[in-house]
Amino acid sequence: MLNNNDNTLLRKMYYIPTLYYWLDTDELNTTIRYELINRLNKYKKAYYNVKNNHITSNMIEKTEEYYIYKSALVRIILMDYAHKHSNNKGKDLLMDLLNKWMNSLCISNQNKKYIYERTITNIRKYEKNINNIENILMLISLQILENYYTK
Repeated sequence: MLNNNDNTLLRKMYYIPTLYYWLDTDELNTTIRYELINRLNKYKKAYYNVKNNHITSNMIEKTEEYYIYKSALVRIILMDYAHKHSNNKGKDLLMDLLNKWMNSLCISNQNKKYIYERTITNIRKYEKNINNIENILMLISLQILENYYTK
């Protein structure tokens, strides 16, 4: 669970562009979501195929495949969130992401804490300059985004 200090430090509300992600009919939503998931799976496969070849000094190089996969993941998370929570703010989504990460039982406490703190630091560093929830989500650790997406 997030501590109160971290909650207050995420000051901006970040507008979620629900008009961009909200689809009026369930049929249209299902069709678009299906296409986004197919792309996400393709990009995920490409990223994990390339990832193993780009490890230097225990650091994973952020390749083009990394950014394409992460962007596709952000799109599907925003689409699902906007469709289910049309009146919520971006801060609510951020809190959901981070809370789900910290409450996960299948991740070691040491990894949870390290990735969480690194992500909070990254968000705080750029929070004053970024007003777009999509860009803020791109700052969040890929592991946290993947954890959130696998509901």
